[in-house]
Amino acid sequence: MKKLLAVLCAVFCLGTLSFAEGINAGDQMVSGTVGFGAGLQKSGWQFDGNDVDWGTFGATFGASYMFFPSEYFGVGVEINDGVFAGEEDDVTVLGVKTEMENAMNVFNLMASFRANLNPQERTRFYIPFGAGLTSATQSIKETVGGWERTESASYNSFGWFVGLGFEIDLGQGNWSLGGEARYNAFTYDTDKMMRKVDGDGAGKKDYSYLSVAFKASYRF
Repeated sequence: MKKLLAVLCAVFCLGTLSFAEGINAGDQMVSGTVGFGAGLQKSGWQFDGNDVDWGTFGATFGASYMFFPSEYFGVGVEINDGVFAGEEDDVTVLGVKTEMENAMNVFNLMASFRANLNPQERTRFYIPFGAGLTSATQSIKETVGGWERTESASYNSFGWFVGLGFEIDLGQGNWSLGGEARYNAFTYDTDKMMRKVDGDGAGKKDYSYLSVAFKASYRF
């Protein structure tokens, strides 16, 4: 009986250790995200005398790879894309109606980092941050008296992000689910867009947006 109890205790302890294994030095992780975001500033240019939002609300998508040289720290690379709807407005002058629709696509290719706050727990919290290339493409659709035209202009800049995330291991496997909230920042040259629509730009503007994403990861 004593031997049986000892075996059962050993199995239980090993199972508990395996269940709470968490992240270890040398682990690798691939992840996919989907979520939404919202722009925080006005665009810097105007339509009908009103300041225009560069991005009111949008969807975000991403994928990443990360290596953990330490259980507390990870380094990797990621790509993500944000598709933002901007502002829609219209004005009628001398009986002619002009409509404007503004949108922005924000593509990021970045080196990413992660500081794990409690790496050995099943439910983990961490701080993601990173920096790299942001390619932002703005498009404006104008409809004047029933005639439509769409113009777009892209600008590449330095971009960065910082946030807070959590993840929960699924059973004793390698999969985990979680989420991240981020503050994201980049720069856009409004003059490039305004030259195409005969408007007045405001030069280079610093834009930022908040994003929240659902995350699925596989660790190996």
